[in-house]
This record gives sequence, structure tokens and C-alpha cells, in this order.
Amino acid sequence: MKVETRPLTEADLPAARICNRTAFSTFYGMPDPSAFRRGADVIGPRWRVWPEGAMAVDVDGSLAAVGLMMHWGSVCILGPLTVLPKYWNTGLARRIMTALVEVIEHEDFAFTGLFTHPQSPTHIRLYEDYGFVMQRIIAVMAKPPMAEKAPVGLALFSEAADPEGELDSMQALTHGIEPGLDLRREVRSIAAGGLGETLILRDDRGLAGFAVCHHGPDSEASEGQMLVKFAGAASGAQAPDRFARLLAAIESHAEQRNLAKVIVGTNVGRSETYRIMQDAGYITEMNGIAMMRPAAEGYNRPEKFAIDDWR
Repeated sequence: MKVETRPLTEADLPAARICNRTAFSTFYGMPDPSAFRRGADVIGPRWRVWPEGAMAVDVDGSLAAVGLMMHWGSVCILGPLTVLPKYWNTGLARRIMTALVEVIEHEDFAFTGLFTHPQSPTHIRLYEDYGFVMQRIIAVMAKPPMAEKAPVGLALFSEAADPEGELDSMQALTHGIEPGLDLRREVRSIAAGGLGETLILRDDRGLAGFAVCHHGPDSEASEGQMLVKFAGAASGAQAPDRFARLLAAIESHAEQRNLAKVIVGTNVGRSETYRIMQDAGYITEMNGIAMMRPAAEGYNRPEKFAIDDWR
């Protein structure tokens, strides 16, 4: 068996999608791989944002494992990492992890985080061997959109008169959540690829919050759904109110596009964020566990108002 680790290329994307769907559908006991996150593409959009953070393993010339990462400024999010089931327990996941960690170590990240399955000791042991430490639960939550109307101050990035100025304001806002946290690559990617929309919410003090939302064909959202990749409210005494308004803006946008469900994720270490989401009617559909390298809270703290999808 000839095994080779190499960068993932654009030509690999169809095979990488098959690997991802096959691995996860098998893990979850789903007989039809296409039913896993039906209609979503978590591989192509992620690769296009940061191709240097994607690796593949070939066995006898065919793709057998794939791993990707997200570059959010000072923060790296690792995943998804998948191996075709017929190669499970053969060491391919460790080959991918070794390659991804080499990429991480050449960047200046404050920390790297990932989402994994708390019920799987195999996954947890793998990541622990590479310096990741279990932290708090990540709740993947959902709700049918039920906003009565869009909140005052809502705008769309796709209609911005000064896109670069908006991006600079977003970077300043996320820096207040976590120094160096930067979602501008994600916002540009959605705009360039027509993968959804970035919502901009203002108040009398400026940018109150923004939400990076995937929906539609070729996006990371499943059919008929909106997936919030990241959303954050400006820090300060009014942050809880700003965040509640941002949730209303997200639901309003989903409703206007006739989407049946909004999918969001948040670390329960952001306890006030989690409480506001529960009060707004969001229900947990799945729990994961956050693992961090090095061990750190990051922005998973009660006073930080952000939601994100690390899957």
C-alpha cells in the first residue's frame, strides 16, 4: 500500500466531498451518504478561503483522507478531518493531523480550536496526542425563523457603498471579542461566491454587530436552511441587547428568503449568549466538545457575544 500526504488541490474537491459525506454518514449510522447535511458543501467554500490549510492523503493514488482548516486571523479552526471508512484505524488520520499541525506552527495563531464528538474516545485521544485539550460543550442549535420584521439599522454587505470600510469595521468589532480575530476572508468569500449574505447591524454608535450567513446552492448550509458561520455583537454594556437584535436580523433575513430553519452554534462558555439564544427559542440539536491548542478559554467567556460553527 503506497501512502502519500500532500496539499489538497481544487481538482480533489469532488473526491474530498465524497470522503467527507461517506465518513460522517457512516459515523452517524446513515445508510445514504447524500443525506448527511443534504445539499451542503463544507469542502469547496472552506478550501477556497484558505487552500494552504487543506491536506490530503492518497492510498495507491486515490484520495483516502482529507483535512481542512479555517483562518480567522489570530484564531485557527481545524476541521473537518475525515477518512474513508475502509481506512479507519490505519493511521491516516494521524498523517493528516501531522500535516495540519505543521501548517498551524508556521502561522501566528493565538490558539487553534476544533469541534469533536464527546462520545468518541477515539477522536478525543487523537486530538489530545497533538496537544489539544478538552474544554466546554458546543451546542449546535436550530430554530424556524419567526422574526416579525427586520430590526432598524439592518443592511446587507452585498449592497454596501464602501465594502472595504465595512470590512474594517467588522475587523475592529471582532478584535474586541478576541484580539486579532478576523472574519474578513469569510465575508469576501461569501460575496465572491454568492454563498449567502453578510448582515450588518448598526446603532447610534456605529457597527452593533454582523452575521456571516451561508444559504443557497454550493454553500455550507443544507437545503432550505441558513447556517450562521459567525456572528458577533460589539462588546460593552449594550452587548446583550445588540446580540438579541442581531438574532432578530438573522431570522428576518432567513424568513425573507423562505428558509425553514436557522442553524447556529455556540460554546456554552459564552453563557449569556447561550441564555439569550434559549430565551429566543433556539433548541439544541447536537452537542460537541471544543478542544483547544494550547489550552485556553479564547473568546468562550460569559461576556463575549458571538455564535460560530466550528464543525
